[in-house]
Amino acid sequence: MTSSTSPSPSPAKPTKRREIGTLIAIAAPLAAAYLAEFGIYLTDMMFVGRLGTVELAAVGLSGNLMWDALSISIGVISIVGVLVAQAHGKGDKAEASLCVRQGMWMAAMMSVVGIGFCLALVPVLRWTGQEPAVLASAEEYAHAFMWSFPPTLIYAVLANFLAALGRAHVIMVVAILAVGLNMLVNYTLVFGNFGFPALGVAGAGYGSVIVSFFTLACLSAYVRWSKAIEDYMIFPGLQRPEPKVWGEILRHGLPIAGITLAESGMFSVVAILMGLFGAVALAASQIVFGVIDIGLVLAFALGEAAAIRVAYGIGAGQPQQSRNAGFLALAMGSVIILIVAAVVWTIPEPIIGLFLGALETADADVAALAISLFTVAAIFQIFDGLQVIAVQALRGLKDTLVPMLLACFGLWGFGVTGGYLLGFVAGWGPQGLWWGLALGLGVSALLLIWRFHLKTWRLTRGR
Repeated sequence: MTSSTSPSPSPAKPTKRREIGTLIAIAAPLAAAYLAEFGIYLTDMMFVGRLGTVELAAVGLSGNLMWDALSISIGVISIVGVLVAQAHGKGDKAEASLCVRQGMWMAAMMSVVGIGFCLALVPVLRWTGQEPAVLASAEEYAHAFMWSFPPTLIYAVLANFLAALGRAHVIMVVAILAVGLNMLVNYTLVFGNFGFPALGVAGAGYGSVIVSFFTLACLSAYVRWSKAIEDYMIFPGLQRPEPKVWGEILRHGLPIAGITLAESGMFSVVAILMGLFGAVALAASQIVFGVIDIGLVLAFALGEAAAIRVAYGIGAGQPQQSRNAGFLALAMGSVIILIVAAVVWTIPEPIIGLFLGALETADADVAALAISLFTVAAIFQIFDGLQVIAVQALRGLKDTLVPMLLACFGLWGFGVTGGYLLGFVAGWGPQGLWWGLALGLGVSALLLIWRFHLKTWRLTRGR
């Protein structure tokens, strides 16, 4: 890509202490935003759950698949943040603006594919033998929710742009406001309050659409009128497509989506395998996944910060800064995840009680198995967090294809295969499946960290 803007002189290399502060400044508001988004998902489940078991099952079935599709799509366009961070490091605002505009084009085109996926989802699910009542509600929800794809993907492009400029606090504020709006809209549309008709599960879907357009409007207004970033001309010239930039986004973004697909696919397969051990094993496993997701959200936010800082260092011509940023993020992530894992490991009973309430006799087996899984889950959480940060740090180098292959090798070659062998062949049961997951993530994390070491070591030596 070319630009008429001359690169500005490279800034002085920050100290490691200042780099840590910068990573925290980016990661903290992103973590708050991700936790707020998790809160939106929980409120959706709370409102739909009051409609009945069929409705909750329908939204859970179709909603999880549509969110996976959204996550994969967001993975593709997330490379926009890296492109912007590199341009920012060079002081090239015109190039950064061009990347954002073309990212919005890509988001719009991928939205069409996402809507098509939602339309085809329930017809495909009919082949799986699901209950007709569940499929009917799932179709209502999918046909409403699908209109959230365009605003959500375009919002993701603008969010990556702001995060790359170190303005993640804006994303956090918008996400927190969205939680409150989501509760109000669900209360209004799902149950028919304030004079609106009761739309049931469709109301939850339309609620997601309204919240998505709200968040997009907020970020668009900030990008358009904020004095802090007025030198970036995002919307002028938006009508001009640049297929060359689309090619760069796809070349680096598709492997990122591939990693997301590989990991979500692994968890889906493990859930199916866990179900073969019975409802108790599946319920216990879902509780453990729900708990450790908190630590992984923090790791993901730190990984996003690492990607931005690594890319900035490359753009500024300071590869040692990029190397420092990646390894500092890995060290900080290890400490944070160890703390979360230690809390979970030390007091599992109260945490499980949040999911099961008072531990009645019917829940005693679930609680006992969940407690036994927390030990291996703590190790799993550490490896998963390191893998997430390493992938993101490599993304900051625009190194995505080989990391995808390494991640697939670790997750499927060792994770799924190892879990099956330990759980079923060796007879370790549910614990064996979790040990397999930990093994796969451990292999993947080590391979990815080693690759980041080699790539940055060569860059610092001009190779």
